[in-house]
Amino acid sequence: MVRPARISAVLLLLATAPAFSREPLAWRVAAGLARLGPRPDGAPSQTAAARFLLDAMRGAGLRQVQAVPVPEHPEWVNLTGVLPGRSDREIVLSAHYDSVPEGPGAGDDASGCGVVVAVAADLARTPLDHTVRVVLFDAEEAGLKGSRGWVESLAPAHRDRILADLNVEMVGWTGSAGPTIHSFPMEVGGEWTLAPAWLIHFLLRSGDAVGWHYGMSDAQAPFLSQLVLRTARVRLGADANAFTKQGIPAVSVSDSSLLRMDPAYHGSEDTPARLDPARMERWTTAVAAAVRRMDRLTGRPVQDDEFLVLFGRVWIRRDLYWMGLGLWLLLAVRGRPRGMRFESAEERSRAWRRHLPGVLFRALFLAAVLLTPVLSVLLFPAGLLAAFPPRRTWARVAAVVLGLLPLLVFFGALGVAFAVHMASTKAGLQWGALAPVLATAMVFAVLLARRPPGELAHSGLSGSK
Repeated sequence: MVRPARISAVLLLLATAPAFSREPLAWRVAAGLARLGPRPDGAPSQTAAARFLLDAMRGAGLRQVQAVPVPEHPEWVNLTGVLPGRSDREIVLSAHYDSVPEGPGAGDDASGCGVVVAVAADLARTPLDHTVRVVLFDAEEAGLKGSRGWVESLAPAHRDRILADLNVEMVGWTGSAGPTIHSFPMEVGGEWTLAPAWLIHFLLRSGDAVGWHYGMSDAQAPFLSQLVLRTARVRLGADANAFTKQGIPAVSVSDSSLLRMDPAYHGSEDTPARLDPARMERWTTAVAAAVRRMDRLTGRPVQDDEFLVLFGRVWIRRDLYWMGLGLWLLLAVRGRPRGMRFESAEERSRAWRRHLPGVLFRALFLAAVLLTPVLSVLLFPAGLLAAFPPRRTWARVAAVVLGLLPLLVFFGALGVAFAVHMASTKAGLQWGALAPVLATAMVFAVLLARRPPGELAHSGLSGSK
């Protein structure tokens, strides 16, 4: 149970209400929570924060509002409430209300709590097909312990009823590069798992519908950041991880990205004055739109986490396969032997040695596309250049460099991630996914670098005369 607070959250809210009564609900809740001061586990301010938020949740129209201690750890108290729907399937909205001792945590994550409560108030105005459950987690700053304890305490049947979790983390601060979707890889059943493609697609389309355009992982470098996340374990995390770990689709949305975190993150300057009320309102609209779009589902769509977000669209495994296979067919057509006649076994042997790199490149390229469709896109420029190889020596060298440039830039990004300690060396790299890509790249370099100047440029990879 929540202990009595030293400061009455209700009196605090009434005392400060006139100053911001015209501000959006999301900002009012976030500001009121942050004004209680830092909220580390066990602090009196955290108890006051829980009481403040429980009142705000009831005021937003949530039912069955209660404080739920984590089993075996009663010092961690999560806050829950529901908007009942026609079915018992659930869509979870989450944020965390604790903070680090060093700062009042207006952005991290009073802002998320404010948006979640405001979204609940918005959703309460219309009937819902599915139940919407709001959970404000404790002990996030202690290592996601509140969310892990809550999800692990659910019965398997309850977990299966959850369509998805949408976690709101660090939003509403000015200077953001743009709204960002985060899915951090979690090991499930011996494999690294991310959010499914359908959930990312729903967020992108619902955002577009209200003029709120998300970036994936990083608003400035979405392509590279997605590939880094698929090959290295990062040190960042959010409460959505607890759901992913248990096989429940989950993502976090934020104004912070991998390359541009909130500059006040975990600092004393993380105060309500930094939050933009208009931006908080836009976040409320965007998250409510995403929930309403998910509310039309009849069940969880297919769980496919092999995808890449580019140009505002989700390219799933099937799309990447078709693009890769189309390029492979081009390589096969361009590299087919034509008019080959051998008068001796020696000529046949020389021809085979000449064609072997091209055959090996095509085989490895196809293997990379089938085994690791996301990372194989790094090979697409090499495939195009190999299909139309230049004749001159300097042009072949330039083609090798251009073909390998995406891979070199990717490894540069990985190096930066490790250098700034964003990626962890504990789990290492996903060499199993990188191996076919690296092997194909090496053969590509040999293939173009060794091509004799006099060989026909239009014979593709076969090198036939």
